[in-house]
Amino acid sequence: MVYDIAIVGGGLAGLCLAIQCAEKQYSVILFEKEEYPFHKVCGEYISLESWDFLQRLGVRLDQFTLPGIKTLLVSDSNGKSYTFNLPLGGFGISRYSLDNILYHIALAKGVEVCTNSKVNNVEYNEEQFVIVER
Repeated sequence: MVYDIAIVGGGLAGLCLAIQCAEKQYSVILFEKEEYPFHKVCGEYISLESWDFLQRLGVRLDQFTLPGIKTLLVSDSNGKSYTFNLPLGGFGISRYSLDNILYHIALAKGVEVCTNSKVNNVEYNEEQFVIVER
């Protein structure tokens, strides 16, 4: 198959890019090594500056009761803690949920998503890229 755009990695950046490209009528394929939904250790804090962007992509954040985050608490190895204000602030959302929502939006926009698909190599051959997956 030939696509206008191939994206390797279906995290926040890959999924958001796939949705935007599909909205511009590009044919898009996205490769993700896991199966949606899946748990991640990181990424539960999202800056408020991303709120409007995620809503434009189709994530209905206003339908969730999301905790606001205005401070950061850090502790050192001696147990001393430090609190920092986050001027813009943010909100907490499960990456398990957010990635799964974006995944379904991407599918609805016509993105072909290959899950359980690890890309081993990307080769440039005769003026096009060839994806080699496992």
